[in-house]
Amino acid sequence: MSYNISLNLDLRRKDKNGTYPICLVLYFKQTKHYIPVKVSVAKENWDKDGERILPAAKLDQSTTWYNDRILEKKLEAKKLLLKLDELGELRNFSGSEVKRRIQNKSNRSSFSAYMDDEIATFLKYNKTGNARVYDGCKLFLRKYLPGRKVIFFEDITYAFLKNLENKYIANGNSYNGLATYLRTIRALYNRAIIQWPELKARYPFTEYKIREIKTHKTAISRADMEKLKNHPIKTIHIYWHGRNMFFLSFYCHGMNLSDIAKVKVKDIQNGKLKYQRSKNSKQFPIRLTDQINSILNLYLTDKMGPDDYVFPIINPKKKTIPYSQVQNFGVIINRQLKIWAKELNIDPTLSFNTARHSWATIGRDMGLPIGILSEGLGHNDIQTTQIYLDAFQDDAIDDANNLITQNLAI
Repeated sequence: MSYNISLNLDLRRKDKNGTYPICLVLYFKQTKHYIPVKVSVAKENWDKDGERILPAAKLDQSTTWYNDRILEKKLEAKKLLLKLDELGELRNFSGSEVKRRIQNKSNRSSFSAYMDDEIATFLKYNKTGNARVYDGCKLFLRKYLPGRKVIFFEDITYAFLKNLENKYIANGNSYNGLATYLRTIRALYNRAIIQWPELKARYPFTEYKIREIKTHKTAISRADMEKLKNHPIKTIHIYWHGRNMFFLSFYCHGMNLSDIAKVKVKDIQNGKLKYQRSKNSKQFPIRLTDQINSILNLYLTDKMGPDDYVFPIINPKKKTIPYSQVQNFGVIINRQLKIWAKELNIDPTLSFNTARHSWATIGRDMGLPIGILSEGLGHNDIQTTQIYLDAFQDDAIDDANNLITQNLAI
């Protein structure tokens, strides 16, 4: 593809002191674009053929210092153009888009910056679950695209996604694991299209299809729940706490561990446990059943104030952030759940999230309305799940919860 970049003065713009700005001059698709490099010199102090500032120029730094830096900018721009050309992307750009890429700015932010903004927003509104998913995707991209500090929306093509797939699978990973990360990239891209409709013209997921392999469901039966409930464990041990949290999740129709960890004394009042779901900020009031109270009573006796955490997962006195404490607790409990599954001959995929899946699956098998149960408890799109839940009154959900969890108190 025909293009060129050089260093020269922009003689169209004379400064008040008689100098002219030095610019990268981009020739692309029969158009000419000037990109300032933030230094100006008099016309007589510029060597046009050598593309350098002459020693006679009076600047706040040496002319050698400035020449090194403007040459570095030119080389960086050439490297970017070569890379885009090799990827076959350059032909899709206008001169103005190439100029913005060289300037490392755009009418929209880069994909990397957009992802960071979304993470910051999630954390601002206490949506730690979403923030954790996006952080995981960042680590995934950093691992499989080493050296790529910034990813632009224009970088995300069919070839880009296929390259990620090949590297990830070649490393012994599964397509389902890959799908988790690619769905996050797709969700971000879809949100960005709403803000910048021009991105739709290069939408990569029209051609690239996210591949998933159907796996065994993670739900377990009521019989297996009974086996786990009756399994002997030393009281007050972390595993004992973990099992209590697992069953509390089940009794509270799939409450996530991060939300359980953040429950405070003041959230339990008037016969309800009220919490805000981290993933979508939705307020959930759950009627306190005998099963739920049987667990809460184990932890409420020594609590002093309304802002005390009910469960021993987050310790405010520790230096580690609450997010890390919850994550570490989850890792320990998930590991132990797999050990118990083996000992009790329960599905080996047993994890904390099994409580959530089991609540929905057991209820479905009992013939309860699919809308109330919201099979979407296991959906990837949490908003779809919430649409189902919002269609019913809290009492209807509580009544369904009673039917599902009855006679399973610890």
